[in-house]
Amino acid sequence: MNKYWKRVMIMLGIVLTMLSLGTNAIADDGHDDDDEKHEYYQKFSEDDDDDDDDWEAPQNQIINQQQTEFWNIWSREPQNNPDNPLPLGEPGELTVSLNNNETTIYVIPQEGQLLVSAKKIAEVLGAESQLYSQSKISVLTKDGLELIVKAGSNAAFENKEKSPMPIQAAFYEKSVYLPVSVAANALGYRVTWDGNKKALIFQSI
Repeated sequence: MNKYWKRVMIMLGIVLTMLSLGTNAIADDGHDDDDEKHEYYQKFSEDDDDDDDDWEAPQNQIINQQQTEFWNIWSREPQNNPDNPLPLGEPGELTVSLNNNETTIYVIPQEGQLLVSAKKIAEVLGAESQLYSQSKISVLTKDGLELIVKAGSNAAFENKEKSPMPIQAAFYEKSVYLPVSVAANALGYRVTWDGNKKALIFQSI
């Protein structure tokens, strides 16, 4: 009799173990977001929350007198000039030109910077873009150059080197928006404003 119950208990233990493993496997499948398949993106998600605050400019910070901050140049310094005069004061379409090819792009003025969709600016500059929607991370690549930004963070990974952006990236209309200077400079372009054409001009650096 004792042997019988011992066998029953062993069988129950095996069944319960198998059910537990099956449940875990199902749970894992439900959270299998694309960005979690890439250890580097996981590390980015975890790390950028740790020391973003070190790059947040205090409200009373005095802008460096030896280096003026501009909306169209990424200095890679942890500072911003919110009083930068911008080409437009409200969100709207702007003409953009690259190699005399013109199109339009939606731009959002914010804190002295012009924010653009990572996906749209990639199209303008002939780059590839990838959005990891769950973590709101956008990856831009072109000719061996790589830029990774995350909505809600002012940290950018430029060719795997961490640098501060002038303001945080944002998430609008299912896209990560980042400063146009960051996207352009990281991918090898200079951006200027043509007041006569009312257009953003991109030129290779």
